[in-house]
Amino acid sequence: MKTNWVNSLLHCYRCGIIGILLCILPWVSCAESTAAQVPDPAAVMKVAIDDVLTQLKNHEALYKNNPQQLRVMVADTVLPHFNVARIAQLALAQHWRNTTAPQRDAYVREFQRYLIRTYTETLFIYRNTKAEMLGTHYNDKDNQKATLKLRATNEKGEPVILFLRLELKDDNWKIVDINVEGVSLVITTRGVFDEEIKKVGLDAFLSNLTEKNNRAEGSVDE
Repeated sequence: MKTNWVNSLLHCYRCGIIGILLCILPWVSCAESTAAQVPDPAAVMKVAIDDVLTQLKNHEALYKNNPQQLRVMVADTVLPHFNVARIAQLALAQHWRNTTAPQRDAYVREFQRYLIRTYTETLFIYRNTKAEMLGTHYNDKDNQKATLKLRATNEKGEPVILFLRLELKDDNWKIVDINVEGVSLVITTRGVFDEEIKKVGLDAFLSNLTEKNNRAEGSVDE
């Protein structure tokens, strides 16, 4: 029997697609921007990660015993560094064109709730991993898109290669995809979502996602 789409996606995230990003220690070096007018994406991400680590260290007991407070921290501190709407659109792929405006609004809202919930569940697993910045590659001539390459260690101390795909939005670098050892957040999510939508339809897919989010947030243990 196939695992349902929510559990399949959660398993992928727990394998490190998202968790490593949140919990890596300060990078050894920061890549320099190739254009003075463009913010250094490596430096931006380092500040973001250091901020999360500082909050974890200062309030670890609170977050460990109160998942709701941890979800609030993730929403306030982590999610602003993601272009959630862009990731959600990429994950929905061709189905995005078939959605109405209200469906898109509902989907992006529930997708964000899902990301927050996933971060909450993986944060402590990866909080002691380490990473080294290996370089920055700009993917277009205008330096509006970049990929950061890192070498990290997972919870077992094993080396992992991690790529962060970033895009400039309103002069701020935002994450639009994460790739760990060849496994892409967007592509993995897209495959799972596509299978579910083709099976039950878009409305039922949105209903299932909302129900799962509500059930998880209502649980003291999640």
